[in-house]
Amino acid sequence: MEEAKKIVERYTPYAYSVALYLTGNQAEAWDLVQNAMLRVLKSFHTYDPSYKIEQWLHRIVRNLFIDRKRHEKRRREDPLERGPEEERRSYAETLVDPASTPEEAMERENRREAVQTAMSALPPEMRMAVALVDLEGYPYEEAAKILEIPASTLGVRVFRGRKLLKKNLQSFVEGKRT
Repeated sequence: MEEAKKIVERYTPYAYSVALYLTGNQAEAWDLVQNAMLRVLKSFHTYDPSYKIEQWLHRIVRNLFIDRKRHEKRRREDPLERGPEEERRSYAETLVDPASTPEEAMERENRREAVQTAMSALPPEMRMAVALVDLEGYPYEEAAKILEIPASTLGVRVFRGRKLLKKNLQSFVEGKRT
């Protein structure tokens, strides 16, 4: 149990970054991380040391994310249970770089929102693949192991995800040229 607590303390920031890439929302990401860390504490005895902690933790966060999306899909099918969706911004997102002009800060925020919206529009499989390879910097082989798919499948998902991102960001880019 002591070792599990150390893992929770050490890897919570990593789990948060994975969760934030998957959810695109700070509050949802923290909720996902809390559930993941509870799962780590409860099921540490099932951890296989032949895998990296990051791989095991990523798998837990990913599975919880997928479970949540399935549950949300079922809830959306029942219009009586729908609640208002709120945009939440992290404290870090509200900070302004004192060295930048208001125009630069606005441009940076618009760009961040455009990328976040485009990432959120990707199917979950592609979003996870692109996040691991392009945002987290994992090599294809390691990202494929984390997602438990062949490297060739990961390559296809990353390629298609990038293609969709480019398409989804095209209007943003064209709007900046005019």
